[in-house]
Order: sequence, then structure tokens, then C-alpha cells
Amino acid sequence: MSEQRLRYRAFLAVVLATLVVALAPIIVSGLLGKVLPDGLIATSDKVTTGLVTLLGTIGGLLFRRVDTGTER
Repeated sequence: MSEQRLRYRAFLAVVLATLVVALAPIIVSGLLGKVLPDGLIATSDKVTTGLVTLLGTIGGLLFRRVDTGTER
């Protein structure tokens, strides 16, 4: 496999793991049928939004194109 493809797979694995960890309290409470406090749900939403934004920035930096030609 090419290095770019491996880098892409690793990045997707990190994104998936981050989302699972951030959403775990909501998923577990839904499976158990319990009600979560509004504060915990709001915190989980904020953490998820922040992590997705951070991972999007990291992904943009990892996969940006760098022109190596001499044309300007």
C-alpha cells in the first residue's frame, strides 16, 4: 500500500475512535434506557464538535497539496 493510503486509513481510524469516545455517554445511556443530565449532553456535544474541528484541521494539514513545480 502506498504511504498516502496508509496515512488516510490511520487518520480515519483516529476520527472514528474520537467520535466513539466522545459519544459513549449518550450511547450507553440510550442502551440502558436512563436519562442523562442536560449538562452532560451539552458537554458531550461541545467536546464532539471541538474534536471534529481539530481533526478536520489536522486532516487538512496532513493531506494538503504542495506544488513542487517551478510555475507560479
